Amino acid sequence: MVSAYLKDDSLNYLPVVKAVVHSPLKKKVVELAIDTGFHGGILIPLRTYVELEFNLFEEPKVIAQTAVGGKVELRASKALIEIDGFRTLCSVYTTLGVRKSLLGREVLRKIGLLYKPPTKVELEP
Repeated sequence: MVSAYLKDDSLNYLPVVKAVVHSPLKKKVVELAIDTGFHGGILIPLRTYVELEFNLFEEPKVIAQTAVGGKVELRASKALIEIDGFRTLCSVYTTLGVRKSLLGREVLRKIGLLYKPPTKVELEP
């Protein structure tokens, strides 16, 4: 079973998992927010992408469509991602302006992770 937790991000409570992201040369533990609206594997900030040296193993750039319909060019590579003992290859993307690392449906589907939001939300007085 994959352990996910809710992170209080200004009371939006992001569902987050910790993963080890492996490039061909390096690895790093990264907090990934589960984003069921993201079709790809993982999206990470440019700084993390370069730190893990994915830029040395890039594939052709891809064009992505944002939730509001805009188009953005993404740098792309391949990563091995490990979450609670589950390991899978996936696409890794970045572009300028990415602030949060995201885990998309490509990985969720491969490892069989189903996100069920809390059924009860309690507000503190």
